[in-house]
Amino acid sequence: MRVLIADDEPLACRRLEILLSRRAWIEVVGSARDGRSALEAIETLAPDTVLLDIQMPGLDGLDLAEAIARRGSPIAVVFVTAYDAFAVRAFEANAADYLLKPVETERLDQALGRARQSLAARDAQARADELEALVHTLRGDDAALWVKDRGGRVRIDPARLDCLEAEGDYVRLHVGPQSWLHRATLSGLLETLDDRLFVRVHRSAAVNLRRIERLTSDANSAKRLRLEGGKEVRVGRAYEKAVAEALARS
Repeated sequence: MRVLIADDEPLACRRLEILLSRRAWIEVVGSARDGRSALEAIETLAPDTVLLDIQMPGLDGLDLAEAIARRGSPIAVVFVTAYDAFAVRAFEANAADYLLKPVETERLDQALGRARQSLAARDAQARADELEALVHTLRGDDAALWVKDRGGRVRIDPARLDCLEAEGDYVRLHVGPQSWLHRATLSGLLETLDDRLFVRVHRSAAVNLRRIERLTSDANSAKRLRLEGGKEVRVGRAYEKAVAEALARS
């Protein structure tokens, strides 16, 4: 389990790091001292679980948890705080557990176990939804995607897709001004699509090569793709070579 610690108290953060280091199945991927830094760390470090303080400068823990929930990110949140008055709001934000400082070893193990169960349940649901979508696809057109839409399902021809963006347990499918959330992983979905048509441009994004209008660079040499219709998608530095090769082939 990949864990991020977000706490503005250095001693509390260090205590958690020491406790977690005694568990071989835990990897502490980083720490943050305020909510905004934690949000950035979540984006770059991709933790499975966040141990989150409530009162932090900039963006407090509850606001951060709600931001994670809105994004649909597949992250388990465990609050670690000196205050018991925020428990209701914490669980409304889908917290896996709520620990009071100083953290007891037994309670920490319980919270980590609940976080792991929560992650496993989400993974199982994602696999079930992917299988359901595959069944719908095979019953109809094996080149089509069937996605949920207003209580039913809509058929989408992959060739019409502009781009795909990961949003937690989902992938957002963009077709012109419209978009749909599809319960799948980006990697799993790309395995079903034509790799001559789609190229992954970022850890959380892929684009249709036929929809690319322009490749640009900013002052920091960061690459961006401009698609038909005006949407722009950032190219991750690790994907720049693959994107250049795909553009040369197309």
